[in-house]
Amino acid sequence: MYSALFCLLTIIVSGCKNQTQSQQEEEPEEYKYYADWSIDLEYMESGCNGGYDCIKSLDHPKFISVDKVDFIQDDDLVIGLKMGNEVRCYPHAILDWHEIVNDNIAAIDFSINYCPLTGSGMAWDRMINGKLTEFGVSGLLYNSNVIPYDRETGSHWSQMEQKCVNGELYKQKAKTYPVIETSWKTWKALYPDSKVVSTETGFTRDYGEYPYYDYRENTDVFFPTEFENDTLHPKERVYGVLENDDAVVYRFSDFKNGMEIKMDTLSDKPVIVVGSTDDNFIVVFENTINGKSISPKIAKNKLPGIIEDNDGNVFDIFGFCISGPAKGSRLQPMNGFIAYWFAWAAFYPEVEIK
Repeated sequence: MYSALFCLLTIIVSGCKNQTQSQQEEEPEEYKYYADWSIDLEYMESGCNGGYDCIKSLDHPKFISVDKVDFIQDDDLVIGLKMGNEVRCYPHAILDWHEIVNDNIAAIDFSINYCPLTGSGMAWDRMINGKLTEFGVSGLLYNSNVIPYDRETGSHWSQMEQKCVNGELYKQKAKTYPVIETSWKTWKALYPDSKVVSTETGFTRDYGEYPYYDYRENTDVFFPTEFENDTLHPKERVYGVLENDDAVVYRFSDFKNGMEIKMDTLSDKPVIVVGSTDDNFIVVFENTINGKSISPKIAKNKLPGIIEDNDGNVFDIFGFCISGPAKGSRLQPMNGFIAYWFAWAAFYPEVEIK
């Protein structure tokens, strides 16, 4: 069974599912390792044939307007990012095939990286120690999770640990930027004027088809993981927060009554948790704005605002105050992202379900 699953995955992630590769694609390089790894190599696997860039990142993405998007449905998932006044959307339909998008907004260079096997997406700064780099897919997996490599030094990074695990930048932490994962329907309602990654990628891929068959719904995990926990369905999407090396997760099932707010404390830090099963998002903010805590409530009919306080400040899904006396300030998002339950349990065996 394991070997059959491995063969199936190799076929899929190599982009060979009845697809032809673009002439722009180059042969991947073989792996180059430093001696020291901070991960247990027993749980590191080669996920696709050929080594570096066996799955092709998008390094010069093209963008289209929301009204031009015709390759995703309302329930499909997207990752969104906001920097300044610029808002961009990276559909899973693109990320399932490429996993990494190297992008920039104004003076900020960043990489959207997504692992279809663990359902985890985030944004990392591409300026490391004063040098600009790109991230690519190494082809390696740890706990069934993508190991990106940076093209400046060839160092290997664990996505869900958010740090370098092998190479010149050994044990260095990735600088992250807050992202939102939600449905295309919700994203359109929040940001109808945003830019969306186009299917004009330079590669021949069927972006309207999910390349991993029924993986999102079944209980199969393709590769061994260091720790297991069957408390939840392995593929349940949960929103996790990392704080002082501790991990906690929030479940969508706790936000069934429309958009809801829950107040919590993480590592003695008061936080605001906002979520909705119907709107398919969860976000967590530090409960402080300009040095003061707020008493939040759901903002009615004020999109893209989702919460407001007693002073008339309205905050969007990224925590930015978009109207009111504190306009221009921000509720700081916690370091959090969505991933499948099995992945949170594999990386953080002491994870707490809130």
